[in-house]
Amino acid sequence: MLELRNDFVTTAGQLPTVNCQIIVRSELLELSCLDLISRIQQEAEENPALELECRLPLEELPTVPVSHSARRRPADPGFDPTSVAPSQHELRDELHRRIGWVSAGAQREIACWLIECIDERGYLATTLLEAALDLGVELAEVEAALRVLQRVAPAGVGARNLRECLLLQMDALADVPEQARLVAEHCQGLMTGEGLNALGEGLGLTSAELREGLAFIRAHLTPYPGEQFRPDWHHLLPGNPHATCPDVLLSLGGDAVEVELTTARALDLRVAGAYRRLDEQMRQLGARSEDDAMTRAREQVRSAQRLIWSLEQRERSLYRIAQAIVRQQHDFILHGPLEHRPLTHKRIAELTGLHESTVSRATAGKLVRMPSGESVSFGVFFDDALPAKTVLRGIVAAEPAESPLTDDDLQEALATEGFEVARRTVNKYRRALGIPSSADRRRSYLAA
Repeated sequence: MLELRNDFVTTAGQLPTVNCQIIVRSELLELSCLDLISRIQQEAEENPALELECRLPLEELPTVPVSHSARRRPADPGFDPTSVAPSQHELRDELHRRIGWVSAGAQREIACWLIECIDERGYLATTLLEAALDLGVELAEVEAALRVLQRVAPAGVGARNLRECLLLQMDALADVPEQARLVAEHCQGLMTGEGLNALGEGLGLTSAELREGLAFIRAHLTPYPGEQFRPDWHHLLPGNPHATCPDVLLSLGGDAVEVELTTARALDLRVAGAYRRLDEQMRQLGARSEDDAMTRAREQVRSAQRLIWSLEQRERSLYRIAQAIVRQQHDFILHGPLEHRPLTHKRIAELTGLHESTVSRATAGKLVRMPSGESVSFGVFFDDALPAKTVLRGIVAAEPAESPLTDDDLQEALATEGFEVARRTVNKYRRALGIPSSADRRRSYLAA
C-alpha cells in the first residue's frame, strides 16, 4: 500500500536578496550634482533626524551658464563684476582681467557693465545712450570707458557695427593698404545693395584695387572677432542644457592634477545631535520602546544613516573613478585634445576595482571642470576620435573661403596629419562638430 509522508528536509542554498542600501547608493550614483543636492535637501526636509549644512549656497556652486544676458548695476552694494562672467574662461573673463590693468573706480565699473553687454560675436549689444541711462552717468563717461575697453580688448571686440569692428582691427595692424581701409570705411554700402562695382566707382578704385582691398580684409580681418576666443573645449560641452554644474573639480597643484568633488565642497550631512544621542541611549539600554514616537524617531535615525552611508559610497566611487581618469589622461588635461589617449570604461573598472557598469553609471550625464576653468562632459575622456576631430576643426578653420574643402579633401588632409579614416567617418565627425557641408560653408563665406 502506498504510504504518503510529509517529511521536511533542510538543504543549504543561496537565494538572491535585495539590499536597500545598495539600491539607494546606485540611485545616488546616477544623479548629477544639482539633482543629488535637490534629492538630499528633500530628504532633510522630510526627515528631522537628518541635518544638512550647505557650505556653499546653490548660487555659488561652479556652473556652466546657459545664458549670459543677465546684467547687474555696478552701483549695487557688494557688486563683483566677475560674479556675472561665465564660469568658463572665455572672452568676457579675459576682458574683465584686462580692464583691471588700465582703469579703476567709476570708469572700471562702467567698463565692466559694458563687458556684460558684449555678445558671443564680440559686438556691444547695447547703445551708449541706453548704458548711460541705466547706469545714471553722463554719456561722455560711457564713451570714454568704451574707448578704454576697445583699446585693451582683442582687436575688433567691443565694436558697435561691422565698420567699427574692421577699423579697430586695422588699427592694430601695420602696413594696411589704403584701398582696404577705404573698403572697410564704406562697407555698409555693401549691405544696402550697392554692390561691389558701385562701391568701387564711388571710392574711385579700379577693379584690381577693389579686389586687393577685399583680399586683404578676408586674409587679415574677421567680422566676428569674439568667436576666435571661444575656449578649445567649447565643442566638448554636453548637449544637455540641464547639466550646468560640474560634479568633479580639477585643479593644478604643481605638476599634479588634484581632484575634488563638488558635493564634498558644498555639503555636510550628518545625523542631528539630539536624535543621535537618543538612539545611543536606547541602544545602550538594549530595550525596545513601546512609544510610537520613540520608535518613529529611531527609524528616522536609521534612514538618515543609510542615506549618509550611500552618499559616502557614491563619493568614494566617483572620486576613485576621477582619480583613475586623471592618471590615464594627465597630458590631455594639461595640454589639450591632441594629447588624448584611448581609454575605455573597462580599463577604468580594472584600475578601480569597480564594475564596468558602475563606471558607466557614475560618469553618464556628468561634468568635469578642467584646471583651465572650462567644463566638459565625462564622455570626452573616452572619445578616441577626439584628436582627429580636433585636427579636422583646425583644417576647416584654415580652409580657403573661395573653395571650401569637400569631405574627400578633408579625408586626404586628415591622412596627411596621420589620421587614416574613411570618408563616411569624416562626414560623421564633421556632423558631430556641427560643421556644415562644403556647399553650405561656401554660401556662408560669401554672405560674410
